Amino acid sequence: MLALFAATTLCSAFLLFWIEPLFAKMVLPMLGGSPAVWNTCLMYFQATLLAGYLYAHVTSRYMTSRRQAILHVALLALAVVALPVGIPRGWTPPATSNVIPWLTALLTVAVGAPFMLLAATAPLVQRWLTDSDHVTANNPYVLYAASNTGSLIGLLGFPILMEPNLRLSQQATLWSIAYGIAILLAAACATTVWRQRQLPPVAHSDIAAIDGDESPTLIDRLRWIALAFVPSSLLLGVTTYLSTDVASMPLLWVVPLALYLITFIIVFARGARAGNKPAVMVHGVVMTALALFLFWGGFRFGLQVTYGLHLAAFFMTALVLHGELAASRPSPSHLTEFYLWLALGGALGGAFNAIVAPLIFKSITEYQLVLATACFLRPSWRSRIGDVALWAPKFTFSLIPAILVGWISWYGYADRHILGITAMTLSSLVAAILLLSISSSAMRFGVGIGMLIIGEMVPGFRAPKDLYADRSFFGAYRVQSIYGPAHRLVHGTTTHGAEYQDAARLLNPETYYHPTGPVGQLFTALDNQMAGKGIAAVGLGAGTVLCYSKPGQNWTFFEIDPLVLRISSNRKYFSYLSDCAVKPRVVIGDARLSMAKEPSGRFSLVIVDAFSSDAIPVHLLTREAFALYERVLDPHGVLFVHISNQHLDLKPVVASLAKDAGLVAIVENHAPDEKLDDLAYPSEWVALARRAGDLGSLATDQRWTLLPLRAGYRVWTDDYSNVFSVIKW
Repeated sequence: MLALFAATTLCSAFLLFWIEPLFAKMVLPMLGGSPAVWNTCLMYFQATLLAGYLYAHVTSRYMTSRRQAILHVALLALAVVALPVGIPRGWTPPATSNVIPWLTALLTVAVGAPFMLLAATAPLVQRWLTDSDHVTANNPYVLYAASNTGSLIGLLGFPILMEPNLRLSQQATLWSIAYGIAILLAAACATTVWRQRQLPPVAHSDIAAIDGDESPTLIDRLRWIALAFVPSSLLLGVTTYLSTDVASMPLLWVVPLALYLITFIIVFARGARAGNKPAVMVHGVVMTALALFLFWGGFRFGLQVTYGLHLAAFFMTALVLHGELAASRPSPSHLTEFYLWLALGGALGGAFNAIVAPLIFKSITEYQLVLATACFLRPSWRSRIGDVALWAPKFTFSLIPAILVGWISWYGYADRHILGITAMTLSSLVAAILLLSISSSAMRFGVGIGMLIIGEMVPGFRAPKDLYADRSFFGAYRVQSIYGPAHRLVHGTTTHGAEYQDAARLLNPETYYHPTGPVGQLFTALDNQMAGKGIAAVGLGAGTVLCYSKPGQNWTFFEIDPLVLRISSNRKYFSYLSDCAVKPRVVIGDARLSMAKEPSGRFSLVIVDAFSSDAIPVHLLTREAFALYERVLDPHGVLFVHISNQHLDLKPVVASLAKDAGLVAIVENHAPDEKLDDLAYPSEWVALARRAGDLGSLATDQRWTLLPLRAGYRVWTDDYSNVFSVIKW
């Protein structure tokens, strides 16, 4: 019986956490590959999990296990009408920055019913075990560990086994078959339940009173919500951090979620209801390191160190707070209610990051703030808050670390070579010692870490001045004043264009588009054949590339985010769109969906430069995308793809696509010339055409060579991609 129940909960959880990245990847191409797609999907899945737990709790109160089991199997069977999983016909995202309502409706229609019923399976099966005469009936929480194990298998199986080997359509078919198996397992559980001796609903509700166990108080319920809220919010926060600067891909989605589930497995697998002091101590060390890391600027460190530290802090935070949840879990008589409050906290955490935070914060600050909040929820094991008269000295001591490193940072001492590095190192060591010395008190440690994290968000003297900051579904943007009279547009860690504000250099092409770089070389080489022609650019940025326009040409920008258009067309910040030789047409919406409406052969040049921060919209680098580019290009047209990336080597991807499409592809391999000014950035581009002659003088330019092809590299399609294979480790 226990094996059957465990298999059922494991199977249902496996399906839940397989469908999450599977469906998110299906819908990703429709929304520009934004990391916010996964956050919105995750928020929806958390809310649907809450609905499933509510259904389990309500039916547990008013139905016997027998009737509940029959009802659940019937509903599972009825939800088959929603299969197979896929995007229904006719669903097109709106051309606005707020696509959350549309995506929520799509998720509800496509996967809502099966997901909710599968989510309810785990608490229902645990309730059925509680009502049985099995020896483990008094501790059904062991099945929760089995459920999270199934979730972990589903998550890790997607990027490791399924995504590299199966198309999305094949996975959808297999998922439907596995859903049928889940129905059969649930039916077997229902048969077992029917044969068991049953307690009537009234008697079941009185078990707690018989056992002398009190019902949860309001404080208990609020604490459960808070302990579930913080790890859930951090899950979305750290996922956004990872996805923004690499790629919005399932591998980077599932790693934080897998760590999140592992913490549940650890804390609920053990029977003791006690906190874990070693985990709390390790959490203090990791949080101290991360707070100082953020303060001094994590961009100075490598990818492995940065991601490793953030994931370690997230894992230890989730382990400590979920440990507190497990230690405070009620008796089995309140099992479904406990899961209901836990799911509510998780859903609120997801909604806070996906919906509330973008409305109240102009930048991604919720991640740091929730990190600080987590420190206040840690258990205190040595010191307690004493008399009111002692509060002030304790909190004053907590502020010293932030004051110490803040004084060094804000006055620019950290930038003064050996002296600055020495001051930074010493102040960090002293601050770390002070923070660890107060880590036994959650209140004081929370104040210390909180002040340090808040200090990181306060602009210092050495930081560029933000003239404007705002965010949308697709990202958070800042316009900064740098190098004296210059403005630049920044998203994440990446500049999306800049412009000098003095009259002598106004409208000069800067950053990745400077005249001596690949973009300048391309327009010089194609100068004669672009006269009076149509030119398309996927991605607007600050509009810098429009500097190369000439009277008589027709320029079209395809930009998914209306906020980017508002920023780039504001003459307070940038003047390219208003003052260059051509007034362009700007089409708002996903580039592929918008470009599909364009007539064949409309453009002589298509520039693909739509990467958000360093993340890549995978759907713009697939066989289907290249077929679309070829269709809208005239017979002698040129495709120009920006492949600069800190973390990914995109050459094999573009090379395989070029071979598949029968295109000539060349890349500049010449070392960049000495920068003409501070805003001339090195960049890497690939020029592609049907014939070498269409590339003009670039075809014979010694700085440009044929793009090498990686033997055996599989072509990316809308149904298949493998970002993991091109990560620069």
